[in-house]
Amino acid sequence: MTSVEEGRTRGIDGVLFDYGETLVEFSRPVTALAEAEARILAVLAASGLVVPSRQIVRTVQGRVEREILDHQASGALDEIDPVAVSLRAYSDAGVALDVALLDEVLRIEQEAWWRGAHVDPDTLPVLDAFRQKGIRVGLCSNAPYRLESLHGQLAFLGLDTHLDAVTFSAAIGWRKPSPRIFEAARRNLGTAADRTVMVGDSEAADIAGAHAAGMRAVLLSRGGQQGSGEADAVIAVLRELPGALRNMGIYWG
Repeated sequence: MTSVEEGRTRGIDGVLFDYGETLVEFSRPVTALAEAEARILAVLAASGLVVPSRQIVRTVQGRVEREILDHQASGALDEIDPVAVSLRAYSDAGVALDVALLDEVLRIEQEAWWRGAHVDPDTLPVLDAFRQKGIRVGLCSNAPYRLESLHGQLAFLGLDTHLDAVTFSAAIGWRKPSPRIFEAARRNLGTAADRTVMVGDSEAADIAGAHAAGMRAVLLSRGGQQGSGEADAVIAVLRELPGALRNMGIYWG
């Protein structure tokens, strides 16, 4: 490192990443979801419940998905409870589930979604490069779903062993850009705010939220747009992150 670089060095101890559309991209796994519907019907039948057709399961799932999306679009910072939403939806459809049976239904449904998750080719090399330099890496994600399934998805994708900490909104009860989830993610990572960088694809959730929590923030803009200019740096692909941090005056290792 040159003397000029030393004079403007700002170190970091950790990097937090958004999950969906940052480390992982999603497509709708139509076949897996159809198979899950059949399994759910079998589970309900084995429990003594009569469900006339897959259409009821599909209708309930569609209602729950819409309510979750509407909650997200509302800008509410408190996280929605998908268990309560699902119980109401099944009840309104004439299917009375207890919490234990609903948990099994949600497990089957959410594990089907694993088939639609695709890890960005840059993800593991970038995560591992930081960790090899002693920088801790973690997730900070808006995800209201069943926690066991969310962590199971990370294991299914082979991401769990490449992360030092994982923070989902389902566990915290608050969504980005609430400072509460960023503070929880930073505590889980074990780093101070001014020595932590957030990386994500949403200016409103990731960039503004991280800045409000005292962190620096890098926008991942796969389309190449520069955004509003609020981000400390903008990258088009994850592999550009180390260079972007150096351009911000951040050095390590």
